[in-house]
Amino acid sequence: MQKNDEQKNHGASVTFRTIAHFYDPDDPTPENNRELSDRAEDQIFHEVLGVPKGEHAEMCDHLEILLPASDLTPDRTATIISAVRSHFQLRSGKLQRDMKLTQRVGLREFRLTLAVCIPSFIGIAICSQFKGNPITEVVENILVIFCWVTIWQPFQSLVFDRWTQSETAKVYRKIAEMEITVRPV
Repeated sequence: MQKNDEQKNHGASVTFRTIAHFYDPDDPTPENNRELSDRAEDQIFHEVLGVPKGEHAEMCDHLEILLPASDLTPDRTATIISAVRSHFQLRSGKLQRDMKLTQRVGLREFRLTLAVCIPSFIGIAICSQFKGNPITEVVENILVIFCWVTIWQPFQSLVFDRWTQSETAKVYRKIAEMEITVRPV
């Protein structure tokens, strides 16, 4: 029983050599709302995802951030937790907005696909009437390739790109909501 509890209660632990590696050096906002560095975001994100496959659906239930004791004070510990939550909430919101843009672009690409593929399908049907003529077979094959290329892009945008953005936003929201502790190394 205790082993199952230990397997369910797993956390991610991320170590930073200095507070300078943690925060974005170009962000002048107060520390509790300050953006994390790209490196810190990436480390936290991938550590949270680095759970065994059987537990992937639950991900981690807590995050532990380890920093040098010289960089930590009780006040700074609270601001680091606040900064992590704020950063990942903002990133999740940005991804949600990006998903809407991806969908809008994907729908525009789909309309363009219809406008290109319908005449191409008609051209393919006409070319198939003249089997054996090398020029019409070349034109037919070009039209088929053209349709495949045109169909792929909206499919990529509407399915794969949005799916990736949606899953990433879920992980960001989970990080923003999970239990976070800050400890000295």
